[in-house]
Amino acid sequence: METPVVMHVMGMDVSKYGGLERFNVSLAAVLRERGMKGVFVYESKPSAGNFEEDMATAGGELVVCNSRRDPVRFSLRLARLISRYRPVIVHSHFTKARFYAVPVALMMGVRRQCFTMHSELEDKSSIKPLTKMWYSRANKIAGVLTVSGAIKQQYLDIWPNASVDCIHLGVSEVTGNRQECRKRLGVRDDDVVVLTIANFNHIKGLDVLCEAIARVLGENDNLARVDFYVVGQPQKDIEQLSRLARKLGIEDNLHLIGVSNNVCDYLCAADIYVQPSRNEGISMSLMEAASASLPLVGSRVGGIPEVIAHGENGLLVEPGDADQLASALCLLATDIKMRQRMGQSSLDVYSRKYSLPSATGRLLDYYSSLIADLR
Repeated sequence: METPVVMHVMGMDVSKYGGLERFNVSLAAVLRERGMKGVFVYESKPSAGNFEEDMATAGGELVVCNSRRDPVRFSLRLARLISRYRPVIVHSHFTKARFYAVPVALMMGVRRQCFTMHSELEDKSSIKPLTKMWYSRANKIAGVLTVSGAIKQQYLDIWPNASVDCIHLGVSEVTGNRQECRKRLGVRDDDVVVLTIANFNHIKGLDVLCEAIARVLGENDNLARVDFYVVGQPQKDIEQLSRLARKLGIEDNLHLIGVSNNVCDYLCAADIYVQPSRNEGISMSLMEAASASLPLVGSRVGGIPEVIAHGENGLLVEPGDADQLASALCLLATDIKMRQRMGQSSLDVYSRKYSLPSATGRLLDYYSSLIADLR
């Protein structure tokens, strides 16, 4: 008897060994435990650490199939992959791959499909007519998953008859010795470290963070030294943010690390985690920071308020408001007892909602329901 295959059409490259990659490795292991196999279709050959080896060890398989340059070629290659693996479920993810994968899988006879919405939706009036038509048709073919309750509500506001489930992603608990991590990173014991993990400047609000940093450094002479670390940017965004840092005079306190497979050291070394996004489905980095017992600061957008309970495990600010962001950072930077209390609350939130076993378990239960519905 052949092992049932669940095929994930990711629609993304693998430039780092981040939260989503770790989630997929964990998912592959859980699928294997339940007698299934995960096949993960990415846009390019992984260049992220030991991701490919870890996936193989977990019982999963990585396949490369690019959707960006030639949709027809991608569709034909995907059809061949579906013919080869004969998946019982096709689960598609980011936009371009999703748009092609759903109809291709349908034409290849795959009766069980779902796709995940990872980001906030555009305003209903700005969605193109062809896109609306695609979703209206796809809703009849596939189940819809969202990574946050906010996205689920947005989706249902536009397509109220769709079958939509919110299944939060999960992350591994971050553990490590704070003193040793600080030593490796060259951080003094008495420095206050504020961390964000972000890829693109505008969406993640890093320009707003820079303005807030200037206010924190310029208006609070009584603060201990505060250092800000940004991890995860491509080179183009690093150069752009470096220019802004020099203009604002904050370059001595802003450390732009770039893409890193060593994020855990930064999380263990940090005192505060900040996510000043303008748009956010839900942040896996925010979940990781919660698992590291960090107090959180984030914008009141998308799924961020589902991770941050204002006044309990962190502080919420309005997106784009550098003054509010600076005030929140100053408050936490000067109050170690508040940081400790909120950090413990963050760990509690992580344990209840965002651990890897609970997240992968919910997704496997969903797959089981898809299979049961068509028996």
